[in-house]
Amino acid sequence: MPLKDLHEAENRLRANPDRITPQEWRDLMRWIPDASGLAIKRVDAELALQNIEAVQKFERSTSLLTWWLIGMTGALVLMTAALVYYTYVLAKVTH
Repeated sequence: MPLKDLHEAENRLRANPDRITPQEWRDLMRWIPDASGLAIKRVDAELALQNIEAVQKFERSTSLLTWWLIGMTGALVLMTAALVYYTYVLAKVTH
């Protein structure tokens, strides 16, 4: 439900502790320049929390990717070592 006026927007920011949904953010953007200090503090806190959560999610995903890359690098090292060994053995057999 869209916010009708500044008073309703400030009530949403002050009285309702629920997380602000993406649709509510779009509705609030119209009223934020005129909002009071307490409402702006809530907006800042909510955005800071979302930024922290985004960084944590990014860190988890990059950590998982790092472990996959370490595993793939280890497999490539082992295959390269095996290839060098078999090349040496084949070169020794042909001479």
